[in-house]
Parts: sequence; structure tokens; C-alpha cells
Amino acid sequence: MPLQVLSRSQGDFFLRGLTSDPPQRSDGRHLLAFRALDVDTGVAAQANGSSRITLGGTEIFCGIKAEVRSFGDDSDDEDEEAEFQTQDELELASESRKTGRIKCSVDYSQSLVHSFDSKVLESLSIALSSMVNSTFSPRSCPLPLHQLLIIANAKHWTIYIDLLVNSLSGGNLFDTAFAAIFSAFYDTRVPVTRGVAFEAPATLDASGNAVEGAFANAQGDLDQMGIKGLLKKKPKSSASGPSRKGAGAGTNSKVVDFELEHSGEDGATLDGRQDLPLCITVNILPNSYLLDANVDEEACVGSRVQVLATRTSKVLSVRTEGAEEISFKRVSEAIRIGSVQAARLADALLGQLANSAGLDDEDEAPQAAQASMDVDA
Repeated sequence: MPLQVLSRSQGDFFLRGLTSDPPQRSDGRHLLAFRALDVDTGVAAQANGSSRITLGGTEIFCGIKAEVRSFGDDSDDEDEEAEFQTQDELELASESRKTGRIKCSVDYSQSLVHSFDSKVLESLSIALSSMVNSTFSPRSCPLPLHQLLIIANAKHWTIYIDLLVNSLSGGNLFDTAFAAIFSAFYDTRVPVTRGVAFEAPATLDASGNAVEGAFANAQGDLDQMGIKGLLKKKPKSSASGPSRKGAGAGTNSKVVDFELEHSGEDGATLDGRQDLPLCITVNILPNSYLLDANVDEEACVGSRVQVLATRTSKVLSVRTEGAEEISFKRVSEAIRIGSVQAARLADALLGQLANSAGLDDEDEAPQAAQASMDVDA
């Protein structure tokens, strides 16, 4: 849905420029060229990760907060279970209770109401929130959600993604929002937890022989009865992720609680953060395609294809929008363009994020040529 509506003469004016030979855009870019992305991370001190992305005149803040939740506490657990109908889906719903959760909310600055229709802003917020929540749902999440597990079947991290759209004068909301999420997750540190188990000490029976278990014999040492007589143990675990030392897998002692081993800046980064998807909106022109459209260009284009793809060009989802019908051939070509541009944009973002963090890792710091923010096809 375009942010603004142009008159017929205005729309024809912009469309003639885009379809002329050579094509003409107001800022002189090629049809498949992105504007420079301005990326800042660590902009919210109280968040586990945060970013601010500016693309043209569009500015979006993204904050990520990790909170400890118990299975069954989430208000939407019952609603999620109600969505599953088949046996396979019921089993998948059961499996999702063994992992963490990621949820997203979208809000916009009230100053935008003076420039754009409030109903359009609300509709775009709902569409973006739905798209992000669908991307990070337990059924399709690109991040390994098992790394958010703290105690099996009991405690997990829920990651809350909060997007604030501060300005939309540059258009291209969805691409900018997913770039902000990508950057915020790169900045995210989740506290490392360590599982705590309790094991009863040995007690003595009436004959003075040791008996395992504090409550094995009522004639045992009464000083060792009750919770004060329990020994605190910190079992080792082979689990990975922020709670890799807290799941208690592979131990004989049952983990009943946890404690923080590292928090804040000393927390762990999330596995798979460099493989998060980016959204590329491919606008459909009569005989060509348009990337990174500004507000006026969005208003004169009748249809578009939104491609969610990773840095390896793996396509996770495709969404079409607009009143005009798009042929299968053109959708396929739009997917190809979107997947290529997503890979280039991911490398560009990773290069900039790694440089700002002072990292030299080859996997997360692409070569300078790849890290250019210019992603012409």
C-alpha cells in the first residue's frame, strides 16, 4: 500500500521518467540501485540489542529485549495451539514449547500523522508486524530457537522486537525495517545462564549406615532434612546458545532453577545472526523492475513483489502486493532479482557492522568490495 496518492498527471509524470530510455529517477540512481544505508547500533542502553537505520528520509529504530518466561505464561499460547489442526501440526506445536519465542510489535511516531493518512500508517504497521512475526514464528524462524531454552519444559527466553518508525519521507518501509532488525540482532547479547540442580545428601539409618537421599529414612540426621539439607549442584551441559550451560542436558540431576553467569555486554551473541533474512521490495514496471523506491515512485507503481532472502540467496518467503496482476514469469524474475540483492545487502550490512564492532572474522566481515552499500544488479 503506497504512503500517498498521486493525481493521474503526477503518476504519469513519474512513470514516464522510470520507463524512458535511459530511465530517469529524481536522484539519478539506476533502477536497481539502493540508496546508502546509515547504520547505528547500541542506540538504546536498556535493550539487549538496538539499531537505527536511515534510508533516504526513512528512519527506523529497532530495540530487542530478552525476557525470561515460563512455558504457558505467554498469553497467545492457547491461540497458537488452536491454529494447529492436523496431527503433524499438533506435534509441531508441542515441539515449539521446547524452544524460545520471538515476537514483534510495530509503532510509528505521532509526527507522521501530520504527513500521512493515519489509516494508511495503521495498515502498514499491521502488515509489517504480521510479516515479521510470521518470519520468526516457531515453524519458520531462521534463528535456532533451541538456543533460547533455559530449563527444558520450564523456562525460556522470549525475544521482543520493537520497531519504531520515526520517519517515512524516504519510502521503502519494509526493506528498511528488516535491515534494522538484522542490525539489531547483530548487536544483541543474551545473558548466559547456568542450570541449578538439587541433590539430597546421604543420611544415616538406625544402624548408622549411609542411605542416599535426605528423606530415605525418618531416623536419619534431622539436621539434613528439608531444603537446607540439599546440596546445590551446577550440572554441565552440552547444549549450545546463551543458555548452553543451563539446560542440564545429559545429567542425572534435574535442573529446577537457573542463575545468570554473564549478562549485559558479557552475554552471548545469537547463533545464526548473520543468516537472518532481508526484505527486498521489487516494484514491477511495464518492461523492467525498480528497487528501493521513494515515496513518489511507490505511488506510481501498481504492483510489487516482496522477497525475503538470506545472504546465501536462500528465499524464505514471497509476498505480492498491488491491484495489477503479475504474471508467473515476472514474479519469478522478481524473486531472482530480490534474492541477489538481499545477498549483496546482507554482505554490505555485515561489513559495516563488523567494522564498527572492530571484528576481523572472515565470515562476518566481507571484503571491502562486497561491503559496499551500492547494490546495483
